[in-house]
This record gives sequence, structure tokens and C-alpha cells, in this order.
Amino acid sequence: MTLLQKTSKLVLNPIAVVVATLLCMALLYRLEQQAGHMPFVMLCVAGIAAVLFLASRRWKFSIYAALTFVTLIAIASTLKYRTKGFDLHIYDVVFTGADPKAFAFLLNEFTLYVVPFAGLLLCGLAGLSVIFSRDRTSAVSTPRRIGLLVFTFAAIPISYPLKADEPRYFHYLGGYNASAFFISFLDIRDAALGHGIADRFANTLAAEPFAPSQTCEATGQKPDLFIVLSESQTDLSRLNRYGLDEKFSGNFKSDDGKRRALQVETFGGGTWITNFSLMTGMSSLDFGWRAPYLTTAMEGKIHRSLATELARCGYRTAVLMPMEHGFVNEGPFLESIGFDEVLDYNRIGASKYAHRDRFYFEAAREFISEHRRTDGRPLFLQVQTMFAHSPYSEKLAETGSDKIGTSGIRDLDEYVRRVAQSQRDFDWFLDQIRVNENSHPSIVLEFGDHQSFATSDLIERLYPDFAIDDLSSSAYRSYFTLHGIGTSVDMRPFDFPKLDIGYLGASLLEAAGLAKSSPMLADLVALRNHCNGRLHACDDRAAVDRHLQRRIASGYLDIN
Repeated sequence: MTLLQKTSKLVLNPIAVVVATLLCMALLYRLEQQAGHMPFVMLCVAGIAAVLFLASRRWKFSIYAALTFVTLIAIASTLKYRTKGFDLHIYDVVFTGADPKAFAFLLNEFTLYVVPFAGLLLCGLAGLSVIFSRDRTSAVSTPRRIGLLVFTFAAIPISYPLKADEPRYFHYLGGYNASAFFISFLDIRDAALGHGIADRFANTLAAEPFAPSQTCEATGQKPDLFIVLSESQTDLSRLNRYGLDEKFSGNFKSDDGKRRALQVETFGGGTWITNFSLMTGMSSLDFGWRAPYLTTAMEGKIHRSLATELARCGYRTAVLMPMEHGFVNEGPFLESIGFDEVLDYNRIGASKYAHRDRFYFEAAREFISEHRRTDGRPLFLQVQTMFAHSPYSEKLAETGSDKIGTSGIRDLDEYVRRVAQSQRDFDWFLDQIRVNENSHPSIVLEFGDHQSFATSDLIERLYPDFAIDDLSSSAYRSYFTLHGIGTSVDMRPFDFPKLDIGYLGASLLEAAGLAKSSPMLADLVALRNHCNGRLHACDDRAAVDRHLQRRIASGYLDIN
């Protein structure tokens, strides 16, 4: 008897099937960390096995295949959660999985995770192929196999681990890596039935539309407006470990010397989620589970934004991004909300995703110079950076910067070095803008789009409220800075204990004297003041809903 035959005989022994099931249960529990969720997880395994058994008539193969599939899904979810703070979702397959640019990015930037996982997947397929060929077909009749399938699928809803009124979005933030993917199938059902933000307004009276926009006026010359999205950066000066507070004591400050906190709605990844709220003045959380997929789901459905209001005020609007135009559909989405131009990966001549931030600032400087030579309009330009993005397995910061990172934790030290270099590059960009401060007054708003998982353990130790499944916790705290160049900046629109990302754009226009002519933005500013800088979590939630209702009534927001 060959080794393959001996191994097959051992694996196909019913006792081995039971042992494999118990071992997988233990692993899935470790990835889920909630005993109360395990009946649902194991019934999902049973349901998949029942489908395979109906089709193949091989019960041992069906169990092994179901266990392999669910375990691989849980491992993939764990990897995604570690890097993005959001569990694997069926829409990752529907949207991201069908996006070759997103897939290429994952393969290029997360090779350390993708290659071993691909190897594990291939080994699983090879093993299942052998088991399928060696497993004998069962004599169980088709009606009985159908009955087993019906019984299993009828039991799955009974084991559903969430309360009836509990939002699924928070489950995906909780790191429940064995169950989240299967729970997310309910989101496809809701999407097909049209359930979503519209449900909140289904039984309410129609709100009064906003008045027509007035002539856009500003005192003196309209300033150029620059927004710098500092990828994955957080205010390291607030971390009093490893000397970080001292090393970054001069960073993350506005011109008035103050540090300001920004509340964002994603952790570890999902830059486009933060950018959605910035540009639209809405909370991504109001769209529930759709939050990570809004650049696709809301394309062509938002008709007033930061870009449209600035264009109405005579601005040329552009965004410079490190990714390709179609990555997670962000380029088409930004164009749909009023951006004149999207300067993407190819247009700026990028050769990799992890360029130094100086590369993006140099591309921005060239675009700004060309604009000022050929176009008399004021300019609104967003510059998205990339250098501080994960993974941190490769040393990318310039030689000689090792002294910056001294914790001895590889990922944390590399992240800190990258942030230090990115902050120096940002200072360089400010200097370039100052060259023309007399002829071109400008306001530069810089902000961190989300925290990096590289700091999560440290912040969790320093801030007891840290919790990824609590959107009010320090896990979602970032920063922003304001710099007036050739003009003064009214800081009052930004002086809140924490300012939600959805208000940041309107606050910038208010500081520039451009918000009053837009009734929608003026109402958003009033809402900010009423809610003390909070949007989705405003104590007067009805006030937030009234603002959204008025957008809908004005034709500015299509929720159908």
C-alpha cells in the first residue's frame, strides 16, 4: 500500500472526520472569540456540507470541504480585520473581488499575506481533490439528502447570533471572523429589497427643500484651497511612550499652535470612507453596512458636495490620488460629485504605490504651477498621500531615520519612521505654497484619514476606551491642522472638542468665507454648532435626520 493510499484511508476514517471537525471548531472559536456565535458558525458549515452532499453523494468529502471553506474564509477575514479593522464581507467579493485594480493593489502591497494564503488555498484544493476521488458515494437517497439540506438551512436562522434590532455594521467591526462573512449575506438580501437609509424616512413627513443658492461672495481675493489627506497618520505626539510625544512635539499643530482632534469612521484602512464623508458632508455610518462600498453604491446619487459648491464659487476642482482612477470606483465617484479632474496613479507618472509623500507633493506643485499660468480661477485641490500606509514589513523610510523608531516593535518603528518622513515632506509642501503667498493666498487643511493598526496595541494600553466596535472610542480619533498662507484663517469653525469628519469640509468653506451662499452648507454649519461637532452621534439625532431629509427634498441626495 502506497503512502497516498495509507493517508487516504486514515483521513477517510469516520473517527478522523470527527477529530478534524473538533479541531476546526476549536480554530474557528479562536478566530471568533464568542461561544454564543459558534452554533451559527457550525450550522453554516453543516449547510455547506449538506449542499455538497446533495450534489456529490460523498459525505466525508462534503464535511472536509465545508470545514476547509469556512476555515479559509475565517482566516481571510482575520487578515482583513488586522489590516483594515473590518471583517470580510460578501461585498468584498461582489465589488473588490471583481475590481482588477483593487486585486492588483492587494497582491502588490500585501504579498506577505496573499502569497501564504494562496498557498494554503492550493493545498486545500489539492487535498480535497484526493479526498473526493477516494471517498465512496453514499447510498442515502436523494429525498433524504434534500431533507437534510432543508433541515440544516431551517436551523441556521434560529442560531442567528445578533439581536433582531442590532445593526450588522457593528458586528463587522467586532472581529468576529468566523461568522461575519456569512452574516453579510443578509446585506445582499436588504440591497435587493431596497432596504437602507430610505427606511429611516419612509414614514416621515417631507421636509422643506433648501432655498436656491445665492451668489457666491467672498471678501477680497478668493484663496486657493488645498486639502492634504495624510494617509494612515495619527497624532503621535499624544502617545507618551518610547519618547514619541517629545519626538513629535512640533508636529500636528495648526498655525495657532493648537492640536485638534478629528473623529473619523474607519480604522486601519478604508481611506475612501473618510474621503466620502469629507467631500459630501454626510456620515458614512448613516448608510449602515454599505459604508465601505459607498463609492460604488452612491455614484451619481449625490448632487451637492464640497466640489460642486466650490465650482459654483468659480473654483477649478481637482484631486490627486496615488491609486488608479477605478480603484474601489473612487475616481468615477469623485467625478460624479463634481470634481473637474482626477489626477490618478497613471496621470502623475507613479511607478509604485509606496512613493514618498514628496513625490505626490511634487506632482501637486507642477499641477498648481501649470494651473496658475493658464487658468485664472482659484484652485481647490486635494492631495492624497500613501507613504505611511501598511504593510510595514519593508524598511521604506530614508536611511538615517532609524533613531526615530526605538520601541523594538518592527511594525511600530517602521510606521513611526514613515510618519516622521511624511511630516517633513508636508513641511516641504507648505514651503512651496509660501513661495507665492503674496500673489496667491492659500489655505492648507491637512488631516489623518484613519489610524494604522501598527499603533493599535500602544493606543489600547494608553487609552482604556479603545475599542474597534465602539465608533466613539479613541480608535477613531485622528487629527487635522490648518495653515493660512498669505491670508488669515478663522479658527472658530474648528474649535470643538472633537470634530466629526463630515463637518470638516463645511468648516473649511466657512473659514474661507464661502459657506453662507449655500443654504445646504449653512444648514450643515448650524447643525455642527447645535451638535457640538458630532454628526452621526449627535444627541439630537432628529436634527441630523431633518438635514438629510432636506437634502432629499431638494434633489441633492438620491436614496432609492
